[in-house]
Amino acid sequence: MPDPDQSVSANTQLAGERALANTAFRGTGEIVGRLASLALFAVVARKLGENGLGAFVFAVAYLGFVMVAIDLGLDRYILRAIARERESADHLFFNTIALKLALAVPLFALSLAGLRLVGYNATAQATTLALTLGVLSDSVARTQAAIFSAHERGGPPSLADALQRICSAGLGIVALQAGYGVVAVAASYSIGSFLGVLIGFGLLARTIGMPERAVDSRRWRSLATASIPFAAQDTFSILLARMDTLILAAFATQAAVGRYGAAYRLFESTFFIAYALTGAFSAMYTNLKLEGDPSLRSVFQRSLKLALVLLMPVAVSFLVLAEPICKLIYGPDVAAAPPLRILGPGVVLMGLVTLCVSLLVSREQPRRIVPLTAAMAALNVALNLVLIPSYGDIGAAAAMLATALVYAVWVVHRAGRAVAGIGVPATLAGAVAAGLAMAVVAWPLRGSLLVALLAGGAAYAAVLILVERLISPLDVRFAASTLRRRLPKRLAGAAR
Repeated sequence: MPDPDQSVSANTQLAGERALANTAFRGTGEIVGRLASLALFAVVARKLGENGLGAFVFAVAYLGFVMVAIDLGLDRYILRAIARERESADHLFFNTIALKLALAVPLFALSLAGLRLVGYNATAQATTLALTLGVLSDSVARTQAAIFSAHERGGPPSLADALQRICSAGLGIVALQAGYGVVAVAASYSIGSFLGVLIGFGLLARTIGMPERAVDSRRWRSLATASIPFAAQDTFSILLARMDTLILAAFATQAAVGRYGAAYRLFESTFFIAYALTGAFSAMYTNLKLEGDPSLRSVFQRSLKLALVLLMPVAVSFLVLAEPICKLIYGPDVAAAPPLRILGPGVVLMGLVTLCVSLLVSREQPRRIVPLTAAMAALNVALNLVLIPSYGDIGAAAAMLATALVYAVWVVHRAGRAVAGIGVPATLAGAVAAGLAMAVVAWPLRGSLLVALLAGGAAYAAVLILVERLISPLDVRFAASTLRRRLPKRLAGAAR
């Protein structure tokens, strides 16, 4: 008879497999989509230089602030509500979209008028105008993703997102190759995003089923009121993510905005891992109990470990190999390596922050997270105001890293209390030891990016497996069992 202490229970196994499957779906879609977006950024940088890239980065950041007042935290609210009661989608889904559309028209008009009044140049105004349809479509896509996540279905929104990004990037690259400028790139993004929304509706109808097509404006006030705590948190989150770009635009050159935007795009492109994990685990965070089979503590701890294992090699690559990575992607004329090197460790920190905040929002009153996010946004703004005038894009990167470190320490502590403790050594040891091994191996080989990545990656995998077998054998057996169950029988036999 097997020892229950030495085996993973059936319920825990199935819960873990659902999470891993959804993470794989979301992660694959995000990888494809982020690579497409990165390809577009690379071509913009090579064709239009730091100044052209800076104009596009500014428009994205500016509209990001406008969208806070349109999104109102609605998507995270309805994800939580639908995960608890799936029938509520019938009165939440289309009312959420209708409320966003009703807010978008006047707010976009005011934001564009504001650019004109402040005196931004015609290119900045035209680029922002061309992006408005795209960012609004992205907002509708997030509402679609919320209902999929509430049903623990990671595949359909990942497919829609990947296709959207491929379309946007493809159209933008074609426009650049044809000799058009940054405004055409923004318009291409909007077209691709709108196509992604249409694909998302089609996938929704074919999988979960379309919610009831009922819109009642009398529900909008209660819907907006219920989402206020999420909206407040989103406001401070966007301040944390975008304010540095706007401060940089005010105190430094457009070329500095372009350099920082190029580095931040690589940094931000890693967020898909945390987003995929959040989409996979968020419903479990909401529904699981502190005690039971599986327990919230065990699921949360494994989600953190999975984030660390996936993000650590990316952080090490940015830290050790920033120069060859930036030259490969952006060419020799965009000096994005120095800010990227500083942002590198933040990849891991922001991954932990995303998962911990998701847990706290799922388990606690969301308004309790608002002061924490507000404090981090205020810290980031203060650091940017101090560092950017003297250090430009380097200062912006340093401000982001310092904020991410403080945020991670604070929020991991809070999340640990919420799940009655996290096994810190078991969670951290494997990824940290493997990351150090990767850095030691990759640094002497940095003159050849491919060789450094291959050798460093092999060292990372070897040390990770060794340390995990010593410290967390149950997690190793869980991973091996999941692979045997998921792989075809022929591959499973070989894996044994």
